[in-house]
Amino acid sequence: MKTWQRRLLFGLGYGLLFLVSFTVFLYLSFPWDRTARYAEAAMAKALDMDVRIGSIAPSWFTGLELCDVTLRSRKPDRQGRLTTIHAERVVARASLGTVFGGDIDVDFVAEMMGGKIEGQFYRAQKDTRIVANLNGLSPDEVGFLREMVGLPIKGGLAGRLDLTLRDHRFSKAAGTIEVTARGVVVGDGKAMLKLKVKPQYAELQEFLNREDQGVVLPPMKVGTVTLKARVSQGAARITQLEASSEHIEFKGEGQLLLADPVTASTSAIYVMYKMSTVYESIDSETRAMMENMRTSPVYRRALRTDGFFGFCLSGVLRERVRPLPTRDGCPDHPVPEPVVPAAPGTPLVVGPPPTIVSALARPVDGPLGAAPACL
Repeated sequence: MKTWQRRLLFGLGYGLLFLVSFTVFLYLSFPWDRTARYAEAAMAKALDMDVRIGSIAPSWFTGLELCDVTLRSRKPDRQGRLTTIHAERVVARASLGTVFGGDIDVDFVAEMMGGKIEGQFYRAQKDTRIVANLNGLSPDEVGFLREMVGLPIKGGLAGRLDLTLRDHRFSKAAGTIEVTARGVVVGDGKAMLKLKVKPQYAELQEFLNREDQGVVLPPMKVGTVTLKARVSQGAARITQLEASSEHIEFKGEGQLLLADPVTASTSAIYVMYKMSTVYESIDSETRAMMENMRTSPVYRRALRTDGFFGFCLSGVLRERVRPLPTRDGCPDHPVPEPVVPAAPGTPLVVGPPPTIVSALARPVDGPLGAAPACL
């Protein structure tokens, strides 16, 4: 080997050693704590929620690993509660093209709600595409579901989300959403359905909470719940929402109006369900509970002529989605009641209401008078 070649190799070797040493030093001495605070501020601005990251660390050379990530709404509901979303671990890894100034292409994995959400975030000059696969999520970890039902929910959530955001805005999104929950069972035969009364009976409510009063109901088999929605112009319109089992028949329609940030999206989803006589006949306590609930003004407002009870799930995602009893669908998206055939000249008569179990509790009779369940 000639002298100039040897010198060239030594020069290239020293240069490569310097680059590797500098990269490793920068990698290990990077101010990750300051990075976590910066990430918190950026996510809080994008989601309009308070964000807290427990720790942040590198994941190979193009990725980040975030642990103990908590999102919390800034505006409490009328009970003073804040909506909280928690992820045990989030890993995001950018492609080499992204590192060197190309379009943003990031793969991510989030361990949360008892399962995983894996997907890809791709941002080009005009559009953004988000693809996410849901695996093994627990419906009991979905805060607003647990709050509305008021009982433990067993089962597994799986599904896929594929959205293209025109001009990088959720309000101009298009795509599809498919979610399936299998083996869903509401209640475990041990947890109590808490009794609630109207706000004006605050003293009675405090007594019920202090004495841990409630009703224990047998487990309700819901089976497989299927949700499919088509997204166009920022509106996720439900094309299928249904479940059927020996204990309950459930269906729904409506839409989710996407907004920017996505946590400001508004729900206008109308759900209808009807309990079976099989569930009501499980034991005497269940039958007594159902008889009491039939007298509730809330359920009378929700009872439709087809025997289903209807509730509009209305609200902003980052605040609270509330079930509002109504026969005719959500205010902006009416669902007319079916016409019940009757003999000529006879008045329309609605049969006795079917049984039902939900987040709404039965009326409470106490020293302050009859207090119907409230939302």
